[in-house]
Amino acid sequence: MKTTEGAQSIRRAAAILRIVAMGGDRGTPLTPVAQVSGLHKATVHRILRVLFEEGLLEFNEQTKHYRIGAEIYALSRAMSDKFDIGAIAQPSLEKLCRETSDTVYFAVRSGFDALCLGMAEGSYPEKALRLNLRDRWPLGVGAFSMALLAFLPDNEVAEIVRHNARRLADHDQYTEKHLLEQVAEARRLGYAVTQILAYPATCAVGVPVFDPHGRPIASLCITAIISRMDEARRRQLARKMVDEARTIAETWSALRGGGGTDSWQAVAYAVRTVKSSAPGGS
Repeated sequence: MKTTEGAQSIRRAAAILRIVAMGGDRGTPLTPVAQVSGLHKATVHRILRVLFEEGLLEFNEQTKHYRIGAEIYALSRAMSDKFDIGAIAQPSLEKLCRETSDTVYFAVRSGFDALCLGMAEGSYPEKALRLNLRDRWPLGVGAFSMALLAFLPDNEVAEIVRHNARRLADHDQYTEKHLLEQVAEARRLGYAVTQILAYPATCAVGVPVFDPHGRPIASLCITAIISRMDEARRRQLARKMVDEARTIAETWSALRGGGGTDSWQAVAYAVRTVKSSAPGGS
């Protein structure tokens, strides 16, 4: 399908919002945003200014950094706490952590990245590589992001792999060929297993959380030192995570299926009904 100019502008703005979000409270200046996005600096500056004018970004005149604005928070609150998939997943993280003694992570997709939304730290004394809440890793880097990437439709996988391979051009482990091989292996197994060259003593297993249409909306991941991750235990951990992924998905879908009657639309409908039923109402 051919992308229209309007759709392209929206995609660019969404990508820039995600890049700025990676800077956290400190924010991100114009030049790195342009470098990561691959867009011309003038184009990025124009989009940033519009997002600032709409309240979606803030701008610090002293540091010249952009960061996420208050309007983003206002929009996110419209989802309400009952739709907070991170909160829904937390009991499953804690259960898996108790049963395995290893550290468990929960992530969602954010554009071309996986965003860590939750974790439960294991009691096993030797720790593996640790993620932090709100860390963003390119999709395909680490089991928690590969579990999100591998089970997307082929056309989306190809687009993401091309994009992220350019971002990771300095790392031989993340060429297009290597990433696609990992995608194929994750699909064959039903779960992702990764070892990052920079952390040879660490191994991770990740599984997707699917929506009712079979699309990955999140992932669960367990990391441990390599001596605790033989093939039999990796399969065991994957089975446990698949069960919890199903629980998370079912809870999330059930909550999203419910509807309140106190929205402004319901109130407006009630007012119209009263007016139309009143004497002389139209």
